[in-house]
Amino acid sequence: MADKNRELAEAVIAAVGGASNITSVTHCMTRLRFVLKDQSIPKKEEVERIKGVMGTNIAGGQYQIIIGNSVGSIYREVVAATGIGDTPGSGDDGEKKKVNPVITALDFISGCMAPLFPAIIAGGLIKVLLVIFGPTFLGVMSDTSDTYILMNALGDAPFYFLPVIVAFTASRKLNCNSYLAVMVASVLIYPDVITLLGEESSTYLFGVIPVTHGSYSSSIIPAMLSTILLKYVEILVDRFTPDWSKNFLKPLIIVVITAPITLCLLAPLGIMVGNGLQFVINSVYGFAPWLALLIFAGLMPFIVMTGMHWTFVPACLLALADPGYDVMLIPAMMCSNTAQAGATFGVAFKTKNKAMKQMAFPAGISALLAGVTEPAMYGVTLKLKKPMVAACIAGGISGFLCGLVQLKGFAFATPCLTALVQFISPGGGNNFTYAIAIFALSLILSFVLAFIMTKNDKTEEDADAEDKKTVIADGADSVTNVLPEKTEIPCPVKGEIIPLSEVKDNTFASGILGEGYGVIPSEGKVFAPFDGVCENIFDTLHALGLKSDQGVEMLIHVGLETVTLNGAPFQAHIGNGERFRKGDLLLEFDIEAIRKAGCEIQTPVVITNAEDLGGVTIEESRLVIGG
Repeated sequence: MADKNRELAEAVIAAVGGASNITSVTHCMTRLRFVLKDQSIPKKEEVERIKGVMGTNIAGGQYQIIIGNSVGSIYREVVAATGIGDTPGSGDDGEKKKVNPVITALDFISGCMAPLFPAIIAGGLIKVLLVIFGPTFLGVMSDTSDTYILMNALGDAPFYFLPVIVAFTASRKLNCNSYLAVMVASVLIYPDVITLLGEESSTYLFGVIPVTHGSYSSSIIPAMLSTILLKYVEILVDRFTPDWSKNFLKPLIIVVITAPITLCLLAPLGIMVGNGLQFVINSVYGFAPWLALLIFAGLMPFIVMTGMHWTFVPACLLALADPGYDVMLIPAMMCSNTAQAGATFGVAFKTKNKAMKQMAFPAGISALLAGVTEPAMYGVTLKLKKPMVAACIAGGISGFLCGLVQLKGFAFATPCLTALVQFISPGGGNNFTYAIAIFALSLILSFVLAFIMTKNDKTEEDADAEDKKTVIADGADSVTNVLPEKTEIPCPVKGEIIPLSEVKDNTFASGILGEGYGVIPSEGKVFAPFDGVCENIFDTLHALGLKSDQGVEMLIHVGLETVTLNGAPFQAHIGNGERFRKGDLLLEFDIEAIRKAGCEIQTPVVITNAEDLGGVTIEESRLVIGG
């Protein structure tokens, strides 16, 4: 599995233009999120052709590649291969580009909120379990028992200490001192400060500056604002403090400047912004809750695609703190996530296309049981269009019902079948029953609509026939799938030819990257097997991605695990985007150096688009296509 993840990561790195084109990379639950220097380099069709990639999206200034539930493993391989992580500018040595301020804000909010979701979800579900097993329902434990008190503290902790957690994630996003950011945010929930700001008498800093009274526990925006301030204060202080004093004087000056401004100005401003956002949402909901939820749930897939859903998360968390429930984001996402699951299952049961069926079933299960809808959206419903329409209709109708019954969510968790307990009300009532009924309606309705609406879509048997008519022309956008004339491609590396199945790497041996063979090289040189273009050469120089003028795409991977050698035993004679002629020397490598480093010298040579070309046969050392 590790080898498979590594190969997928390498293919993704190459597809986005190599490490030199990556400014930073992070991930959420299903997507790799790249900030690229040049977003025009990745080609959507080429990226989505990589096995293991479910789709692509551009939002919030990021080039997003949808991987699915294994994205964390792929992310670690990307970081290991490039040395670039989620630190802004970690891979940026080029000129800064102007970015839309709205996009920048959305990217910052998502960068702050996404990492802390596991803690919030865990805390919310612990609170729900205490409601179930507490005196309100099953009565298994008393709310005065030691176990209840300790578990209740565990459930409350991520919400109470939200300012501290957000300050940490914000500092990671802004690449400033995390510990100073946490120190400043901690002042907002320090017990004596809470007591001081809760009294009726006025509070003054230095006896002159008034400090606005308020409660900042469970708040988010004040911590974000304080960390932004700290970022710029840190830069300013660093310029003026002498080198000999930076270890002790710099942190002192930073917190002495940042903390008072936060207490007197930014924290009250943050509360005002949060209350204002909550007021707007409550006003829209109060005017016509059924209309608000119908539109919100129906359009949720597109809101998620653009990243706009992050703007509703702070308001949702504020609502969970006071009055204790959310009536917008959680119900709307429950309807939308369930509709995506139902529509995807509708396609899975209807399609006769094996590849689509294999993608649809796990994507539907992911949406149904985990609330992770990206594989369903990008791999199935959006790709086929009509199932997405079915999901939006079902989600909108379900949202309409949520507004009618004023459905409430009492815990923050990604809405799905396994998280329906988040709709159990601590005070009892029919809220949970409503949630189950609406959940079932959304699932069944979207399933039926998708099943009906995709009747004549490209999920039928004629899809395969239509796919074979796809044209890929000479050297550019379009060559017929099966080449009209027999094409023989010689081996690019001198040595002993072995079956691909004998290559000591499961990713290559299984054929997941394409058809071909392995070579045990006798000479450390790679020659061009045809006329074409070098589409990708890895920064570590261990692999080449070539494309012939007839549209044949070849991957030459010199050795196994050689990415770890960081290019030491290699010398490239070709660069990205450069043309070559058949027989040109493209790459040299030191066979003995690779062996001494403990790496295998077996070199896979595969046609990565063999399936599109009608398959590949092997005659001695030649790859034969078409004819």
